[in-house]
Amino acid sequence: MDEFLHFLQGTMEEPEIISWFHLIVLIPIICAAILVPYFLKNTSEKVYKRVLFFSWIALLILELFKELVKAFHYGNPSYWEYSVRDFPFSICSMVYYFIPIVIFVNKEKHPKIVDAANGYLCFITLVMGVIVCIYSKMATSTLIYINVQTFIHHGSQIVLGVLVFVWNRKNINIKTLYRSLIAFLITASIAIIINFAFYPRYINMFFINPIIITNLPLGNIVQEKAGYPVYLLGFLSSVALVSFLTYLVETSIYKFISKKINAASSTN
Repeated sequence: MDEFLHFLQGTMEEPEIISWFHLIVLIPIICAAILVPYFLKNTSEKVYKRVLFFSWIALLILELFKELVKAFHYGNPSYWEYSVRDFPFSICSMVYYFIPIVIFVNKEKHPKIVDAANGYLCFITLVMGVIVCIYSKMATSTLIYINVQTFIHHGSQIVLGVLVFVWNRKNINIKTLYRSLIAFLITASIAIIINFAFYPRYINMFFINPIIITNLPLGNIVQEKAGYPVYLLGFLSSVALVSFLTYLVETSIYKFISKKINAASSTN
């Protein structure tokens, strides 16, 4: 096991934005984000949930190995040292918590909960996946496995986010967005509690630790110059705004395609 983890800790130059590595991994992500929802848009609920389930399991396994790789220190002797800051409770880790809601919660008995989970996946985690895949410096390192896992994880956020929207396209509405933002505020509140609970260790879940300056571009300047309350309000407002814009884009594309299909059908 030690040798295997040491193998996974193979190194490379940290990939730059728009580098060969960056471009190579973006191509399959873009293709999958188009093809997977297209072929599954009208599939049965059973198949849809199976796709989500096996994707969820695969992502969890990759995340587990990421945790092991970060905690394992090869040497003579080798040792383990786990950092709580690596625990998966970031905005991008919410796929681990919301996919099971979509799969296992009865939407007939708890429609609002499932609707909120759908919205979180197809608005918030999707757009965060897009941001990280474009501005990859936020999540890459010199470890090969971490870089590969990062793009698989964040690329899956995009693919699964689009799939969730496309499959639920007839039921997604503005209430879905509102419910997803309420769910976001709940998870953000939990993140703040975690940040406080482990202080003074460096933990900055959701980038909103009131004590530690964020490492988000521009966000660190705002937090330093204007103070935490202004930064927090700006951060939450930005997530809400970007989620709203994502909702508009997705629903507009759906309406446009629907009109084209209806027009073609009426012509025939």
